[in-house]
Amino acid sequence: MRKIGTLPSEQQAKLFEDFLLTEKIGANIDASGDEWNIWVLDEDQVEQAKSELAAFEQDPTAAKYQAATRQAEAIRDEKIAQARAAVKRQVKVRETWNQPFTSRCPVTSLLIGVSVVVYIFLEYSDFSIQIRQALGICSFQVSGDMIRYDKRLLDIREGEVWRLITPIFMHFTFVHILFDGFMTYQLGGAIEIKKGSTKLALMVILIAIPSNLAQFYWGGEHFSNGGPGFGGLSGVVYGLFGYMWMKSQYDPQSSFYVPPNMVTILMVFYFLCLSGVFEEFTGKIANMAHTVGLISGIAIGLGSTWLREAGKSR
Repeated sequence: MRKIGTLPSEQQAKLFEDFLLTEKIGANIDASGDEWNIWVLDEDQVEQAKSELAAFEQDPTAAKYQAATRQAEAIRDEKIAQARAAVKRQVKVRETWNQPFTSRCPVTSLLIGVSVVVYIFLEYSDFSIQIRQALGICSFQVSGDMIRYDKRLLDIREGEVWRLITPIFMHFTFVHILFDGFMTYQLGGAIEIKKGSTKLALMVILIAIPSNLAQFYWGGEHFSNGGPGFGGLSGVVYGLFGYMWMKSQYDPQSSFYVPPNMVTILMVFYFLCLSGVFEEFTGKIANMAHTVGLISGIAIGLGSTWLREAGKSR
């Protein structure tokens, strides 16, 4: 802030301050004896303000100075309104982050919560078969060591459409539920906070259905891979990762950021799963669900970015 000169009266000082405001030059005035000091806030605007002061001193009654008062009042009112709106936004954000995670991210919490409950019942109750029958992509019959099921997905065709999605809630080892739960918390929570619960729920559905169908039809001959015995959120997790990855790369306005080390970790984990090295700890892995989930998420990320850019260009 620098003093650029003085004016003989408060009236003239306020008038000149108003004029400077209309010229987007920030200034303050204060009294010093019988004179009023003019202070310019931005050092880069000092020379321009000095020129304007010299012109004002030549003719302080000019029409442009008289009109400046009303314009300056409108500018100040607008700044006050913006400041109040900013305070409201800050309060809203603070209140949101002070809420528990379940309130901020209900869909993410539901995905994790249902998965944990289902895992507990699968692992520690006598209803494991019934739960698999109810949540699997299709029902099956057990006869001794034989398991039979119909690849035509008759249950779904007869109206049990939830089976296209519900396999994501079944996890069969502690490592499985731990990994999927943690990554859903990280990725799902980030997307839900930025995009909202409805968009996250829709995204989960759009990823879960093709990944579950792909695992059922092309996952392999083993019951836990290519049959109705597979499950887990990891296909959705890879889809959410693919979505955020593409958004962070091609849509800077999305404000998503996927650290390079996360990309490395998840892609290395993806290929290690393909190699089968984790199956001793996790059981059979739904690699086809991972693959199609990742492709679906990438497609959603790129597609939504392309549609937004196409809308702008019209």
